[in-house]
Amino acid sequence: MAKGGWSMPPTEFAMQIEDDTMVLFRELCEQASRGVIYRAPKDTSRFLANMNFSANRPDETFDDLKRDPSRSNTLADARLAMAALKPGDVFYIVNTTPYGKYLEAGRSPKAPAGVFGVTFNDLKEYSGT
Repeated sequence: MAKGGWSMPPTEFAMQIEDDTMVLFRELCEQASRGVIYRAPKDTSRFLANMNFSANRPDETFDDLKRDPSRSNTLADARLAMAALKPGDVFYIVNTTPYGKYLEAGRSPKAPAGVFGVTFNDLKEYSGT
């Protein structure tokens, strides 16, 4: 504690920590979202378009007809989910495309190292954990 007491009330300090934590959390969610979006193969864009982003509950829906060749709708969906995050929330990125497990295993020349695992490793490095 600084000599002479707090420079701000403890409640204000706690709110500042919470705000700073949410900024970092959203930044990490953005990095994770961009990682899977830009690593996803774009040939049919079905896998890419079926990236589901949500708070507190995984969205395991799949739409065989959904496509996003520009990646912009998928990124917008991610940012919409991030905007709803509150302290204590969990951010989910889920993809239930039937052939997704093969993409993650590196069986696509367009994603030879997979999508989610590589993004997770990059996120760990980015965050210093």
